[in-house]
Amino acid sequence: MARMLLLAVALAVGGPWSSPAAQSPAPPLEMLGLAPGIPQSELQDRVAKLGSRLSCKVSTVDRRFAECTATIDQVAERHRWELRASLVDTTSAVILLKTSVTAKELDTIRNGLAQSLGRPNYRKQGSQTSYEWVRAGRMMRLTSRTDRDGLQLSVSLVDGGVLDALNAGR
Repeated sequence: MARMLLLAVALAVGGPWSSPAAQSPAPPLEMLGLAPGIPQSELQDRVAKLGSRLSCKVSTVDRRFAECTATIDQVAERHRWELRASLVDTTSAVILLKTSVTAKELDTIRNGLAQSLGRPNYRKQGSQTSYEWVRAGRMMRLTSRTDRDGLQLSVSLVDGGVLDALNAGR
């Protein structure tokens, strides 16, 4: 119902988003080639291409759920990304990436995403800032905060459809 209402409002208001045929498809919400909603096998392949190995543990309480981790080193950029993925029925529902960055690197990442994905929703709370893009039931949020180790960046990638399917099964 809510999706139909949003679609009706978008069509009534008009604008460049109302004619998909007139536009090229929007880039996917992803980081390091990792996107929410991909199957575990594809996630494993993409992590392997980044030079790492995905390690997954299936829940002993509910076999539909698995938690996967990896550490991805980007030698050229001097970044070590910690990856944590929550899978539902072997599909990535939530992917979280974390690393340390400089203020300049954060600006470069954020500006590059804003250029390709459009203007994000912005929120600031204390020393934490977040930039969020939502598209077709998926969400990408960049969150930065300063702590004793410097500037920390986390990227959350969420597939709402995978999570909504959990509710539909009840």
